[in-house]
Amino acid sequence: MYIPAAFRSDDPDLAWQLVEDIRFGCLISGGLGLMASHLPFMVERGDAVRLVGHVARANPQWKELEASPVLVNFLGPNTHISPSWYTTSPRAPTWNYVAVQVRGRVRVTEDRETLRRMVLDLSALMEPDGSPWEAAKLDIAYIDKLLPGIVGFAIEVDHVDVQLRLSQQNNADDQRKVRAALGAGSLRERQVAETMTRYLGRLPE
Repeated sequence: MYIPAAFRSDDPDLAWQLVEDIRFGCLISGGLGLMASHLPFMVERGDAVRLVGHVARANPQWKELEASPVLVNFLGPNTHISPSWYTTSPRAPTWNYVAVQVRGRVRVTEDRETLRRMVLDLSALMEPDGSPWEAAKLDIAYIDKLLPGIVGFAIEVDHVDVQLRLSQQNNADDQRKVRAALGAGSLRERQVAETMTRYLGRLPE
């Protein structure tokens, strides 16, 4: 991923926080031909970092995942930025966005206990706070009926790139004007405004 210096972050904690915020990524592999699947991911942090997920057994991509390195692309909040929002002119339209790209090698698993734990952990992780539904209370027999339909995997991460294009190339006044315009806009625009508020202070000067 091409990242201009103004938009790059090399903070690994920020990288995994962004992945956990976005959660839904595009798994791209090229072992036997270029293939992509959109999936939710869990992050396992330890001495090394792993991305964990599963795919439908009917999805042929799983058969080639161990053949070569893979790329997972996470695209966060993003929106058009109007030149009319700047104090200085002339200016060109641009796009604000958050993106994380992760590279690594995959280990596939069909072990039932591992798959069961993956499904329960992901379900518990993603269920909203206060929800009356609990994955842990599901009938194990019901879960076991579902397991033959999926294949699990873990990606041993060897590289991660983070790009936060959040108007930080502009002066403080222009940043405020962009954030204010986005904050009064559509849901997509408000999400980018919130992201600017949350992350601009964590980027290098």
